[in-house]
Parts: sequence; structure tokens; C-alpha cells
Amino acid sequence: MNKPAYRLNSQHLPQEFPREFDAHIYFELGEQEKAQALREEILTKFKNAQVFVGDLIPKPVGPHTLPMFEVNFPRSLFQEVTLWLLHHRKDLNVLVHELTGDDHFDHTQGAMWLGHTVPLKYDVF
Repeated sequence: MNKPAYRLNSQHLPQEFPREFDAHIYFELGEQEKAQALREEILTKFKNAQVFVGDLIPKPVGPHTLPMFEVNFPRSLFQEVTLWLLHHRKDLNVLVHELTGDDHFDHTQGAMWLGHTVPLKYDVF
């Protein structure tokens, strides 16, 4: 079995990283270049902050029905990161949620959307 060319954030996030919030930036296959450009902008904008930007995941995984990449950040940066994404998301849809340990809650009642809601597969929780 071939190993994918990407890793999920949970697979390469530094162990001590304060992973309190998650943003999922979704893209269609035809928007991969736009998503990659946004990913690079986030890396540049937050290079000196406690913001972890994951790999582009070119296929649906877990509850996510579209390709995406994740951004993790602590509570102290919630306002800064979320407002930046609101203004710079390039019309991509973004799910922002706290990581409470209850995945179903986090992706439903605890979800905040920038752009349009993307259908998720809630039965995986």
C-alpha cells in the first residue's frame, strides 16, 4: 500500500503545541492552486506565531467531504487568526472550531463557518 504524500495535522503536530482551535480550509480540485497560495500566505503571515499549518490534503478524509488543509492555533490567537481568515480566505469555505474532545459537538453546534457550509459526514464520529 502506498503511503500518501500528505500527513494529517495530528500526525506531525509538535507534541507540546497548544492545539485548542482548528480551521479547515476546503477547496475543490480545480481550486488547489488557490488553496496552496492561501496556505503559503498563512505560513508567511503567522511565521512567528503559534500557528501550525498542515499539508494540503487532496482528497476527502474523515468527516470532510472535500479536500482541505488545517490550521491549528491556541485560544490566545483565535481572534487574530479567525479575522485574518475572514478577510483573506479567497472565497474558500472555512470551518473554525474549538477542540473540546467532543468531535461531534465541535463540528456541529461548536462550528463557525466563514463562507458556505460544507456538508460533513457526521456518522464517522
